[in-house]
Amino acid sequence: MAKPLINWSPKFYDRISKKYDLLSRVFFSMGEKGKERVVINLRIGSILDIACGSGGLLKDAVGVGARAFGSDTSWGMLTETRFKAPSANLVQASFYELPFKGDTFDTVVETNAVSGVEIESDIVLSEMVRLCKPGGEIRIGDYAKAPKDNLWQRFMEWIGVLFGDYPHDYVTYFRARGLQTEVEYLGFDGMYQYVRAEKAA
Repeated sequence: MAKPLINWSPKFYDRISKKYDLLSRVFFSMGEKGKERVVINLRIGSILDIACGSGGLLKDAVGVGARAFGSDTSWGMLTETRFKAPSANLVQASFYELPFKGDTFDTVVETNAVSGVEIESDIVLSEMVRLCKPGGEIRIGDYAKAPKDNLWQRFMEWIGVLFGDYPHDYVTYFRARGLQTEVEYLGFDGMYQYVRAEKAA
């Protein structure tokens, strides 16, 4: 697999943290649409955003009455989140090994993070399932495996890999583990998805 043109390390995110929102709106407006979709009809209770970035989603979650928790590897991003959502509980941590007890959160979310080329998605998704309460929801807005395979999709995947994204198959992962799962295709011919998975009570 080709090496991404950008090294999406915590230090890189620290450097761009103050301009992250502007860069996202200009270069990846679909990602902002994914964040908005994840918050729609959010269950009131506790929410954990496992790669909260600059905190836009947690700000919206607090706005609808949720108790917000966030984690990120970038201290710069967490600083931006603190400005937007001062009541949120924040930790600097890897989403491979989050410092919370299992079955803790009513909703566990991620947007535009797990799709990275070098991300071990199965480990992250397993953590999301572990942390979600029985009867709770996992919500994902991210670049994902398209419902069809053709030359256009393969070309789009190649472009994505160049910039650090790889289309993981979230729907198959959750359904294989018995979670009731729904998917909405938000753009890019089905390559950007909103996935909602419910953990059995």
